[in-house]
Amino acid sequence: MAFEGYFEDFANDKRRFFAEIKTLKDARARAQSHNYGFLAPNEKLLKKEFELLWGRLQKGDIDQDVFWFYGYYCCIMLQNYHRAYGQESKADEFLKLRIEIKERIASRNYGKAQPDKKTKSEQDSNESFFEYLGMRIWNGLIDLLRAPTQVSKIRDWVSALNVERIYWLFCRTTVTQSLLLARELEMLDRIGSVFGNIDVDNIIATLESPNPVLRVCSVAFFALRFIFNGAMLVKHSHGSDKEKDYDALLRLNSELYKRHPVLVNDLVWGVVNFITNYNWLTGIPDPTAGWIVAGFLFFDFCWLVWQRHLAEIEYQAKKEQLINDREFYTNLLLRYVDENGQPLTEEKIKEIGQHLKLLNDEIDQLELSWSAESSYFWFNCAGALLLAVGFSASMVFTAPVVAILCYAICTFGVAIYLSAGAYKNYEEKRLQANHDPSNNEAIAAYYAARNEFIFTMLKNVFLPTLFIATFAICWQAAVVLTAVYIAYQLYSAYNNYEEKHKSLEVEGENPVIEVSSSADNDESNEPVVLPRISNFHVG
Repeated sequence: MAFEGYFEDFANDKRRFFAEIKTLKDARARAQSHNYGFLAPNEKLLKKEFELLWGRLQKGDIDQDVFWFYGYYCCIMLQNYHRAYGQESKADEFLKLRIEIKERIASRNYGKAQPDKKTKSEQDSNESFFEYLGMRIWNGLIDLLRAPTQVSKIRDWVSALNVERIYWLFCRTTVTQSLLLARELEMLDRIGSVFGNIDVDNIIATLESPNPVLRVCSVAFFALRFIFNGAMLVKHSHGSDKEKDYDALLRLNSELYKRHPVLVNDLVWGVVNFITNYNWLTGIPDPTAGWIVAGFLFFDFCWLVWQRHLAEIEYQAKKEQLINDREFYTNLLLRYVDENGQPLTEEKIKEIGQHLKLLNDEIDQLELSWSAESSYFWFNCAGALLLAVGFSASMVFTAPVVAILCYAICTFGVAIYLSAGAYKNYEEKRLQANHDPSNNEAIAAYYAARNEFIFTMLKNVFLPTLFIATFAICWQAAVVLTAVYIAYQLYSAYNNYEEKHKSLEVEGENPVIEVSSSADNDESNEPVVLPRISNFHVG
C-alpha cells in the first residue's frame, strides 16, 4: 500500500485500543500516555477519524460503548495536541466535546440527569430574537477586541482585508471606466436630469483618493502575514517543552509542509506588488508591470491546483487507512479470532460487525467530504483563472466597452473567492441529499444551502459595485438601498433564529446533560470560538 508507512503507527494504536480498552477510565489513561511525538505526526489522521466517527455517533447508529470510548479517546489526544501547540481555543473545543461524550455515556448507561439545572439548549430556546441578535453582535465585538492578542486572528483579518482590497480595486475600476464611457456617449445628461448634476471628474477623484494607502497595503498585508507565519514556523520548529518530544527536524518539516502554501504566496505577491506598484523605483515600464501582474495571477491558479493535490494525497492516505482497517477486521471474522488471537465471543462478533458497518459508512462519508472539498478547490481555481484572464484581456483590448467587461470579469472572479465558503456548504449538503434522498432533513438542508449560496454569490457580484455606483450618482438613493439591505439582513437573521429554535426543540427531546462537579479536573464549561476563514487569497 502506498501510504502504509504514513498511517501504520496510527492504525496499530487504533487496533490495540479496541483490543484492550474496556472502560472510560482506561481510554483516558491510554490517551494521556501518548506524548507529542505520537500526536503531531498523526494529527490529521486523528482529526479526520474523530470527525467521521462523531458524525455516526450523533446519528445514534452505534450502540457499543467502546466506540464512544474511542471518540472520547480521540478528543483527549486532540485536546492535548492543540494545548501543546499553543492553540488554546481549539483545545477548548475538544474539551467541550470530551465533556459531551462523557455525559452521553453516563446518560446511556445510567440515565443520569440533573433536573435542577437548565441545559444550554433550554437556555437558548428561551431567548428572544433581540437577545439572540444582541448576543451575536456582542460576540462579534468581543472577537474584534481579542483579535490583536491572537496571532491566528490577526492573520485572518489581514487575509480578509487583502481580499477586500482587491475587490475594491476592481469594483472601483469598473465604476470609473463605466462613468467615463457614459460621459463619452453623453448618457450622463439624461441620468443627471433625474438625479441632478453628475461631476464625473470629482467622483473619480474621490474614488481614487485611497490609492496611495491601498498601494502600501498591497505590500504591507503580504509582508505582515509572511512575518507572522514565519515567526510561528520558527516558534514551533524550536518547540516548547512538550513539542520537544517530537524530533526537531521532523517538527521543521511538518511546519514547512503546513505553512509553505501561504508563505510562498505571501513572498511572491509581496515582491510582485512592490516592483509593480512602485515601478518608478524599480525602473519597470507600466506595460511591463501590468504583464508581470497578469503572469503571476496565473501563478495563483497553479498554486491552488498544487494545494488541491496536497489535500488529495491526505484524502487518499486516510481512505487507504480505513480500507486497511476494514480488511483487518474482515480477516478476524474469517479466521474467527480476535486481535489477541483468541476465539471470538458472541459479544466480540457483534462489535466487529458494527465496526465493519461503521468503517463502510466512514469510507462513504470520507468520499463525500473529499468531493465537496475538491469542488471547493476547483471553485477557487475558477475564480483565480477568471481573474487572470480578465486582467490579461484588459491589457490587450483597449476599447472602453471591452475594458469594462474585462474588469467586470475580474470582479466576478474575486466574488467567487468571497463566495467559496457558501459554495462548499452547498456542495456538502447537495452530496448528502443525493447520498440519502429519503432523508427529508438532508433535503431541506440542501435547499437552504442552495438558496444561501445563490444569495451570497449575487450579493458579492453585484452589491458592492451597485453601492459604489449609487453613492457616486445619488447618495440619497444609496441610503435607501442601504436601508433595504439592512432590512434583508435582519430578516435573514430572524430566519436563522427560527431555524435554530426548531433544532433546539428537537434536541430537547434528548438533551445533552450538562457537566457535573464529578468531571475530570481539566474538564470545564469554557466557551468555544471557532472562526473559519479561507486561506485562498490572490495578490
